[in-house]
Amino acid sequence: MNFETLKVKALEAGITEIEVYTAKKHGIEISSFNGIIENNTSFTTNVMAIRGVYNHQIVTIYEENCNDDMIPSIIERIKDNCQIKNLKDPFFIYPGDENYPTLEDKACDFDEYTLDDKASLCLKLTKLMEEQSKFVTKTEISYSETENITTIENSNGLHVSRNSRYAYLVAEVVAEKDGETKTGFDYIRLNQMKDVDLESLAQSTVLAAIDGFGAESIASGSYPVVLDKKVVSNLLAAFSNIFSAEAVLKNMSFLKDKLNQKIFGENITLIDDPLFLEAPSQNSFDDEGVASVTKAVVENGELKTYLHNLKTAAMMKTKSTGNGYKSGVQSSVGVSPSNLYLKAGDTSLEEMFSKIEHGIYVTSVQGLHAGLNPISGSFNLQSSGFLIEHGKKGKPVTLIIISGTLQEMLNQVSYVGNDFEFKREVGAPSLAIKSMAVSGK
Repeated sequence: MNFETLKVKALEAGITEIEVYTAKKHGIEISSFNGIIENNTSFTTNVMAIRGVYNHQIVTIYEENCNDDMIPSIIERIKDNCQIKNLKDPFFIYPGDENYPTLEDKACDFDEYTLDDKASLCLKLTKLMEEQSKFVTKTEISYSETENITTIENSNGLHVSRNSRYAYLVAEVVAEKDGETKTGFDYIRLNQMKDVDLESLAQSTVLAAIDGFGAESIASGSYPVVLDKKVVSNLLAAFSNIFSAEAVLKNMSFLKDKLNQKIFGENITLIDDPLFLEAPSQNSFDDEGVASVTKAVVENGELKTYLHNLKTAAMMKTKSTGNGYKSGVQSSVGVSPSNLYLKAGDTSLEEMFSKIEHGIYVTSVQGLHAGLNPISGSFNLQSSGFLIEHGKKGKPVTLIIISGTLQEMLNQVSYVGNDFEFKREVGAPSLAIKSMAVSGK
């Protein structure tokens, strides 16, 4: 659908402002179970969220695969829906910013490989996993490839577009030994298929399972703990909404009234960087058309800013931080981080272990959404990992629960790791915590 044609006809019909948010998505999904391809499909979607203002009311309608012939019905639907609304909250059709950051192109070679090539990748990984250990009984592999193109145009002069493309290769395994069953899971993000390291993924996935054989619980108590980088990432992702001004305004965050105050230890710096090249994708603007900007949310333990969209910024009499995002095309704009990460330190995992005489290395947590409270910052999570004995990684541990609050934990960080990783929503290194409450046997 031609936006200029829609705009002209909408304005002629008395619609004072109009905006089209277009999300085009192309994807590939391949999965195998025990070396047999079960799914090998591709898909394309093209959905528009169209916002129109009429008689000082705003509505949003949704269409798929729009064309110019649909313009008259779109205009009538906007006018009809506005007449039955009585919206009092502020709304914004953003005119755009003077400058937008230029994103560095990420070269992808996905188009050089066929669907069969990508399916073969899954089968090769299956074979490598089976070769890792005689205890492997089941394997499940999935390859997903996604390209997103987002465009926003409106009658106030905004016209911006962004493109992201990436792929994930996910491996899961079941291993059995002497009647004991363990599972392993790992994944990698791809930009270049030619560089994929299948052997490393196979090894890490199988080790995650077989290293857990013989795991036992331990006595309850307070222990020095090393949190693996994956655990830190998952915890921060689960708690990330506490930085949202929307959550603060709804009294759903323990950071209410904490702006410019010390909330964590001085060795904790959290950055929200939509342009971060190590993240899966980069955004030059948010879903309201506000230009993206890199900012320290927490710097040396001090809360520097909440994350804002246009609505929360107006309510708090400040500027949007460019964090107005939709969870889907047909959802309203909320507040979300964009490439949030915990800044790395200079301590290796082995150095962290060497500082601990008797402690725990936590490599996995469960129940992240049911087991934490963003209002208080508390968490209570079933965990597993390994003992740390005399400065070395020791026997596997399971059926333990780690408890505390996020603010207590991030004030108890003795060392920040240098093993930074950014695979999905949040990036982080491993952390050494001076003391955590652990419930066991």
